[in-house]
Amino acid sequence: MEILVKRTPGAEFFAAQLFIRGGVRDWTEASAGVEYVTLQVATSGGTKSLPKGDLSRKLASLGATLGGGADYDLARISTKAPLASWDELFPIFVEAFLAPALPETEFDIVKQRELTSRKHEMEDGDGRLQVLVQHTAIAGHPYAKRPDGTVETISALKASDLAPQLGKLRDSNRLVLVVVGDLDPARVIDQAKTAFASIPRGPYVETPMPSLQFAAPRVASDTFTLPTNYIESVFAGPGWNDPDFPAMRLAMDLLNDRVFDEVRTKRNLSYAPNAYFQFWQAAPYSRLYVTAVDPNAAMKVMFEQKERLRIELIPAKELDGTKAVFLSLHMQHNEAVNDQATELGYSLLLGGDWHITKAFADRIRQTTPEDIRRVATKWLTTPQTAIVGDPSKLDPKVVGVSGPHSGR
Repeated sequence: MEILVKRTPGAEFFAAQLFIRGGVRDWTEASAGVEYVTLQVATSGGTKSLPKGDLSRKLASLGATLGGGADYDLARISTKAPLASWDELFPIFVEAFLAPALPETEFDIVKQRELTSRKHEMEDGDGRLQVLVQHTAIAGHPYAKRPDGTVETISALKASDLAPQLGKLRDSNRLVLVVVGDLDPARVIDQAKTAFASIPRGPYVETPMPSLQFAAPRVASDTFTLPTNYIESVFAGPGWNDPDFPAMRLAMDLLNDRVFDEVRTKRNLSYAPNAYFQFWQAAPYSRLYVTAVDPNAAMKVMFEQKERLRIELIPAKELDGTKAVFLSLHMQHNEAVNDQATELGYSLLLGGDWHITKAFADRIRQTTPEDIRRVATKWLTTPQTAIVGDPSKLDPKVVGVSGPHSGR
């Protein structure tokens, strides 16, 4: 297994994250959510040596957190605590993966909680919108399988499914341990080698995640009675190891600022317009999102701002200001050891090289107006638009579609 330790002198806390390669590559549509639920139960239901109540009290005494879950490209178990807790906490962290109790009572709690969440999202505009995007824009891609499952897949889960699923994850080819804190790297590596020595090098071989590709613009709709309409347009984006990745993140920050100014501040067309690069995955995508009573007016302005990025060179002063804000927020985000561990792990697993995060700030500083126009021209094309509410209020031509809406 791969082990990555970043020593941060003076840090009062440490973070450890065990990343598990795979994600949606490893489940069928019918089993979506099994990994997500399994790792939640493994980290909350106690271990063979510490029943749930004892585990909760022990974590509280150490000032520690422990959790687990699954995402599109990977799963992970994470912990964070004051530095003095390392020697006591690390064996518990390991045992949550190698020997969790997986009690049926905890499984029932997690299952009911997730079922309630999945059911409630269909009563909410944002929840329905994300389901519609999943069923239309991302249909046919592995990401169409939801890491947190659906009402149907969670309902079908049984407590007996958890141990076999966890057994599949115990393959050293799949594992990456990332530790960040003021800890001696050599000692951490020795402890990790001893703790995980029983895990075999299994048959797992990771397959590349295909990028999102859209042949033509389209609009999908979900008619649902709401006081407003929820709309999102999705565009394929560059991956972590693509040279366009830093410029695309900056471009979407620029677009977000302009969209907010034009849609909310100047025209009061929506309280919540947003442009965002969904980058925490191997196949990222950009999105334009808004809730609006008049979706034609709001989306027209948003698409005009998107086209400005594709046609005009961003003024140097505006770009410099966006860079300054972006880097300040990026550095603030990475002050915490757990956030550093997350970025290192994702850089390694999604981009193939942990050095990506080390060089990222410099690549942002080097981004030029020409880079912004180039990535906008290349990537902000063939929008896949979804609307929840009253589809008749959105003219497909506003979002680049000549034909009619399609349903779910």
